[in-house]
Amino acid sequence: MTKQLQRYIARHIFHATLIVSCIIIGVLFVLTLLNELRNVGEGGYGVSDALFYVMMRLPGLAYQFSAFLILLGSIVGLSMLITHREIMAMRVSGFSMRHIIASTLSAAFLFALLLSVMGEWLAPKLNNIAEINKENSRNAGEALVTSHGVWLHIGDNFVHFSQVINHHLLEGVTRYQFDRHHRLVSVYYAKRLLFQNDAWHMQDAVKTTFTVNHAVSQAFQELDWDLQWNVGFLDHEERSPDEMSLKELSTSIHYLNQNGLQSSGYQYAFWERIFQPLASLMMVFIAIPCMFQFLQSTALGMRVVIGVVVGIVFFILNALFGQICVVYQVPAILAAVLPLVIVILAGVSLLSFSRSR
Repeated sequence: MTKQLQRYIARHIFHATLIVSCIIIGVLFVLTLLNELRNVGEGGYGVSDALFYVMMRLPGLAYQFSAFLILLGSIVGLSMLITHREIMAMRVSGFSMRHIIASTLSAAFLFALLLSVMGEWLAPKLNNIAEINKENSRNAGEALVTSHGVWLHIGDNFVHFSQVINHHLLEGVTRYQFDRHHRLVSVYYAKRLLFQNDAWHMQDAVKTTFTVNHAVSQAFQELDWDLQWNVGFLDHEERSPDEMSLKELSTSIHYLNQNGLQSSGYQYAFWERIFQPLASLMMVFIAIPCMFQFLQSTALGMRVVIGVVVGIVFFILNALFGQICVVYQVPAILAAVLPLVIVILAGVSLLSFSRSR
């Protein structure tokens, strides 16, 4: 009987979380679309492009808000069981609080696992497709964005770079220079293109010059970038750490550390992502004693509002510790764990208080 009741509660919580997630993602879709419509009219970017862009980004948004979705879903699911007196009947029959907590956390864990799989494997691919389509529409005739980098047409030059690290650093840059008769004159390749001292410089560069009979290659530790170009596209090409998968974050951290660049923001995003499923479970862990001891007689709407407030407080804590990590150089893993420790201590305190009453 106990296992059947545990499965019943877990199934009920899972279904409630699924319904709540669909509603909240629908709201996020509308809000994101309204914001994206401001870009309509730039180049060839139209309403259909904006709609496609937002649709492709929905799995990533769901993953970013996973702890919030699971918290609200668990609150709604438990609230329905409390409202219909099902929890009371279970408690009278000997079903303990420990079993209720275990059932709720098992449903939350399964949902967190599904969102993590979607966020790490599906969302990055869809986000990449969305960004490529958006940038190609906005920069029609000026730039071509592919999964292997970006092509630019600047005067008699075609330029390709494989990755935007940040506003001041591009990786894997190749420049093809043609004359007015469309003949290839020279090819430049640089491991990186760096903006410093108000100018762009190629580092670890090789220049190959072509003549009628032969080609000559020269290597440079640093070479000035003499092209006049609009770098506004970097605002759109640079990816936020929140949009990267764990693998991409790890690669970026390694690259930035190798080149002596600041990586604390990426490190914090990496560890926050590692602990995200645990954060979802701990927020549910806090909600359970509140539901049974402090909110049992409260209306469903008020419980949801309180859940929203708890979720917002947790996101503020995460953002605060993220900034502390970047500004004060606090170890990233410590900054990512501290909000969890606060949540765990609060949950244990509430559970102990509820048992003592």
